[in-house]
Amino acid sequence: GTIAKKPYNPILGETFQCYWDLPKELHSAAPPNEGNLSSSGPAPWASYNAVSFVAEQVSHHPPISGFYAECPCKKMYCNGYIYTKSRFLGLSLGVHNIGQVRLHLLEHDDEEYVVTLPSAYGRSILTVPWIELGGKCTINCEKTGYYANIEFHCKPFYGGKKHRLTGEVFQKPDKKPFLRIEGEWNKVITLRPSSDKEEPIIIDTCNMPTIKKKIRKFEAQDERESRRLWRHLTAALHTNDIESATSAKHELEERQRAETRERKEKGIEWQQKLFAPHGDGWLYKENLKERLLRLQQN
Repeated sequence: GTIAKKPYNPILGETFQCYWDLPKELHSAAPPNEGNLSSSGPAPWASYNAVSFVAEQVSHHPPISGFYAECPCKKMYCNGYIYTKSRFLGLSLGVHNIGQVRLHLLEHDDEEYVVTLPSAYGRSILTVPWIELGGKCTINCEKTGYYANIEFHCKPFYGGKKHRLTGEVFQKPDKKPFLRIEGEWNKVITLRPSSDKEEPIIIDTCNMPTIKKKIRKFEAQDERESRRLWRHLTAALHTNDIESATSAKHELEERQRAETRERKEKGIEWQQKLFAPHGDGWLYKENLKERLLRLQQN
């Protein structure tokens, strides 16, 4: 009917920016020529000792999101893109995540780790819904020869645990893994070295500190930033005003259609703001490595 079934539908050119301040024990002083490094990054108001993040809806058909994050003080950044294909599976909804993430470690000779993505499933959608990850993904570093095969296991219909994962880590050309991974991705993960002389590494995600993301106020955000763009719809949902939420969604979608018609009539192609196409994916235009190189040249 006329009721909005998908309240938030990504708008072409929509962006989202935020950052997380690192705990003080992880802070480091910025070198003299890097003091303003973060001001040219994805969240210019973030500090040198923060992880900043930005995403942009770079395509509407198919709906592709480009995303980028960096931590200047640790000389790390990652670049990724994602789009999804969904299908109903009886009482579940399956979402196949298509895309990849590229993590760069500049302090380690710019090692690049290419990460593929697992699928996601919404279970028991007519009763008490819950979400799990499922499927295989890989992590690969061509420079070092390190690679990992990781599998997220879906819960069996009868018995079994939720959120299990297993994995193996190798270094080419060896065919035998030097590390095995097992556990639950949202609880405790154990990394077991192949050598009996080394102790297992335990990662307890439940005891990891939570750092809240920080976002600018509405009035400081760009017109196409997510929370400002969808603020009227969000306010209507908070008060359970479905009619107003549907109207707000319809208004934004009609505006997008009108912009598309105008560009078509004028023969103008949509220009992405922050990302550029690269092969089958998308790259952030001003990554940390490129900005550091410019600083060194100056």
